[in-house]
Amino acid sequence: MLKKLCTIFLFFVAGFGAFAQDPQFTQFYAAPMFLNPAFTGLTYEHRFAANYRNQWPGVKTAYSTYMASYDLNLSSVNSGIGAFVLQDRAGTSNLVTTMGGVNYAYRVKLGKYSEARGGVSLVMNQKKIDQTRLIFNDQFITGASISQDALAADKISFFDMGIGGLFNSTNYWLGFAAKHVNQPNASMVGNIEPLPISSSLHGGYRFIISARGSGKTKLEEFVSASFNIRSEQKYSQLDIGAYYFKSFINVGLWYRGLPFKHYKLGYPNRESLALLVGLEVPDKNFRIGYSYDATISSLRINNTQGSHEVSLVYEIASKRKRNKKVLVSCPKF
Repeated sequence: MLKKLCTIFLFFVAGFGAFAQDPQFTQFYAAPMFLNPAFTGLTYEHRFAANYRNQWPGVKTAYSTYMASYDLNLSSVNSGIGAFVLQDRAGTSNLVTTMGGVNYAYRVKLGKYSEARGGVSLVMNQKKIDQTRLIFNDQFITGASISQDALAADKISFFDMGIGGLFNSTNYWLGFAAKHVNQPNASMVGNIEPLPISSSLHGGYRFIISARGSGKTKLEEFVSASFNIRSEQKYSQLDIGAYYFKSFINVGLWYRGLPFKHYKLGYPNRESLALLVGLEVPDKNFRIGYSYDATISSLRINNTQGSHEVSLVYEIASKRKRNKKVLVSCPKF
């Protein structure tokens, strides 16, 4: 009986890798390469970004996510290219998901202050677990350090593909993205478990209070509101919020959940409230953001201790590039 239970648990761990949520960021616009490939190259020239998320530190070995990315605006050919690396760790078994991807985006100018962009993302994935952190029934019997029951589930690699589109203008933007469009097999136990397509719709509006410089490209003060709706099979999630920026300080408040959609009676779909604080080093094109998610679900904040997230973004561009009227209107966090 115990052996059967251990086998069921192993299948659960492997299934978790196939059907659990993709890694997520509260500061999703600070990870544009992961949000939507159409954002690739939506900068003046070079952009480097790094992101770290520690979700629910009060739950032992919950989730931790690291990401680094680089993208480049090839304005002469109306294109953007970039690459990213992401690693996510979760659970007692130390389920590690590692992604390495390349993105390409192409833009079409629609008007003086608007454009349409399309992008594609090609990603190599690897998932693996650490059996040494688990104890199975046959180990109690044989005293072996590694379970024979667990040998079938070690690691798996697969190719993944995503697409996205974006309408962008000076004050507002609207985009969509779809991950796992090729629905790769992500089973770690030899089954056929295709990853379901995960889609998102995101957009926002920015009210500019003051700006300076050539073409008014240097924003000094503005208020912005935006949203991101994610959906995978029957599950959905909404992130919605607003933030205020002035000079070099950015503050915002976000809500995550979908309170009108219940998956089970008596369990409202709400997750967290997030407070964001960002700083921009004047004239250095360097931004740092910190956000804290306060858990408002039935998990309770005293159990999860919320979630912490840090983002770093550094842009490099020649003076000539910065003086051009490049349409870079999307949010900073």
